[in-house]
Order: sequence, then structure tokens, then C-alpha cells
Amino acid sequence: MPRLLAVAVACHGLITLMIGAGAVTQPDAPAVAVPSWLSWWPGPFGRSWLVDGLHLGTAGSVICGLLWCAAGAGLVAAGLGLAGVPLLADLPPVLLPVAAGIGLVALVAAFHPFYLLAVAIDVALVLAAPSLVEAVQA
Repeated sequence: MPRLLAVAVACHGLITLMIGAGAVTQPDAPAVAVPSWLSWWPGPFGRSWLVDGLHLGTAGSVICGLLWCAAGAGLVAAGLGLAGVPLLADLPPVLLPVAAGIGLVALVAAFHPFYLLAVAIDVALVLAAPSLVEAVQA
């Protein structure tokens, strides 16, 4: 079970990192089309409502993407640390809440209902980081 949690954290980090990489490498990409049943949501999917709403342009998109990348890299490193990778094994108590907190900031900047699961995961990681690390390292 502890290894499964480590893999889950690392996978969440990889997904977060991929979202950031897309935002950094293609900051002018158009929003992704969403299903018609979600057309009630006013914001775009795949673009930051905050960056677009404040007209921050390409630089704002890149900064938002870098937030996603930082969160993702931290979560991957924390997952690897939870899995027992020697150089990272002592870092999860610090990395988990910090990376998940950065992820929450990125999620607020680009919120869409599709991201509700990610919000729940990041909030759980911030709140449960000490006990999660203790359980995995026991």
C-alpha cells in the first residue's frame, strides 16, 4: 500500500508536469473544446481564465505554466522520495505540502470543473502530508 501511494503521488505529479509543459511550450494555444453538457461553464479549458481575463498574454501563460511545472516536478520528486529513492527519501515531508500548495495556486489560476479531482488530491496532500509520509516510511 505505501508503494501504491508513492506511485499515485508521482503519477499525479507527471500529469501536472505535462499540463505545465503544454502551457509553457504553446502559450498561445487555443482553448480545448469541451463536451456540450459542460457548455454552462464560462471559462476555457486548457487556458487560464485569470491570464486571459487580465490580458496578461504569452508571458502570463508561460508563468502560469511554470507554476504547473514546479508543482508537478515537486510531486514527482515527493513520490519518488516516498518510494524510497535514496537522494529524495528525506524530502517528502517538505515537498508534498509545498508542491501541492503550488498546484492549488495553478489550479485556481486555470480552474475548470474537470480539475475538481486534482483540487481534491492537492488539498488532501497538503492536509495529510505529515501522516502520509509517516505511514509510508514506517
